[in-house]
Amino acid sequence: MPGRRQRMRRIREVLRYRFENKMSLNAIAGALGISKGSVFNILDSFSKSGLSWPLADSVTDSALEACIYGAAQTAAGSAAGQRVDLEYVRRELARPHVTLELLWREYRDSRADGMSRATFYRRCAEALPQMQVDMKMVHKGGDKLFVDYSGDGLFYIERSSGEMMELQLFVACWGASSFCFAEARATQKAADFCLCHVSAFDYFGCVPHALVPDNLKSGVKKPCRYEPQINPLYEKLAQHYSLAILPARIRQPQDKAPVESAVGFVQRYILGRLRNRHFFSLQEVNAAIREELDRLNAEPMQGYGGRSRRQRFEEVDKPHAQPLPAQRFSITDVKYDVRVAPNYHVRYDEHFYSVPHALARQSVDIYLVGSTLEIYHDGVHLCRHLKQPDNFAYTTVDEHMPPNHRFVRGWSQQWFIDRAAQIGIGVAEVARLIMKRRRHPQQGFNSVMGLLNLVKLYTPARVEAAARRALRFHSASYGSIRHILENNLDKEQTSQLRLNLGVVEHENVRGATYFQNTQQAHG
Repeated sequence: MPGRRQRMRRIREVLRYRFENKMSLNAIAGALGISKGSVFNILDSFSKSGLSWPLADSVTDSALEACIYGAAQTAAGSAAGQRVDLEYVRRELARPHVTLELLWREYRDSRADGMSRATFYRRCAEALPQMQVDMKMVHKGGDKLFVDYSGDGLFYIERSSGEMMELQLFVACWGASSFCFAEARATQKAADFCLCHVSAFDYFGCVPHALVPDNLKSGVKKPCRYEPQINPLYEKLAQHYSLAILPARIRQPQDKAPVESAVGFVQRYILGRLRNRHFFSLQEVNAAIREELDRLNAEPMQGYGGRSRRQRFEEVDKPHAQPLPAQRFSITDVKYDVRVAPNYHVRYDEHFYSVPHALARQSVDIYLVGSTLEIYHDGVHLCRHLKQPDNFAYTTVDEHMPPNHRFVRGWSQQWFIDRAAQIGIGVAEVARLIMKRRRHPQQGFNSVMGLLNLVKLYTPARVEAAARRALRFHSASYGSIRHILENNLDKEQTSQLRLNLGVVEHENVRGATYFQNTQQAHG
């Protein structure tokens, strides 16, 4: 090793200058460009090694180094109890994210008067693997923020159940300064992915001009080298912060080298330090991550004059980045091109929300902002609804309804009852009751349509008989009538099934005579 050879040549020169040239410590230090203390330590170690000058030809560099440094380390170790458990070092280095520097820092935390880093490294040399150093890429200040997920994450223990809850570790890194951000989330879904960006921008206090994500589904819906399709929610975030999204090319790690390096460094620095801690909530995990993150960004960086990532961020990235907008990004879901049903309602999750009836059979865009649904058509805001439980129910605004509950294409309450009356008076009465129970008749159209479609599976006589049975037992619904037909209950004789349906009076029920007259007129 070049460093070792230079060190041994320097030791031999110190010994020669001292014993052959009779030079003083100051003169030796000046001639070799080293400190007076280093000269003294070399001569002191040599005097304790048992060797004499001139050295015998059989004394190799390795033997000289072992005699001098071995004697010095033995004396220091025995005096201060400084020992390195090499077995512990080997075992810990085999664990993910643990480095020799981390072990040395932990050692110094437990022993303030412990050995220096250089001495610790030499004592642990037999446990150290060879490592390579990657070249630093140059990026414009404030230009790009690289984002990715760590392959390894953290977890917390659910107190009530004792279940281990796995977490995903999000990492962001500025290209120019290497200033980092990290946060744990429950999933890598689009909502969590975007919320991590919002937290990162708040931490930075500014916004980059471009984001460079990997091709995960939360960010890139369909990867393509030339025209990738961005996830709708991620695209909305980019619009809110006025930044560009530049996905890295598939299988081209050089496109996102800064974050690849940052992920590895965060794993070693943060995950390594937290490896023996136990957490019981996501908040505890992120509080611990933030504490270690601040320490990481405050660490002096080699090759940058001892300046930290935070100092370089303040000097290089932040002055050229974009300011934060007045409002935080709050959209948590986006659905584009949602088709409006003929009853002018749109389905979001398992609930139906009304829009102006003129937009029936057209498409709208839906944004979930906190607990509010914002609905747009052709880029124009239409309405908003409070998010409701997933119960397949309807939320309808009166202003969205057509006059007299008329349905587009002529569908209306009267149209459905007329169709039901063609099957039988009992079916018409069931249809009326179904729509009466709903806040708006349109909400019962689907159920009545299902009722009318039963004649495709069963004869009209059977459907009418099932409707009469359902009315007798006060269970007038599509599901009840279908159950009666599927189980052939309509064929059972019920005692004195008298419903007096012939005298049902309602403005929407025209009666059997009407249809008989209609048939005669067309006969």
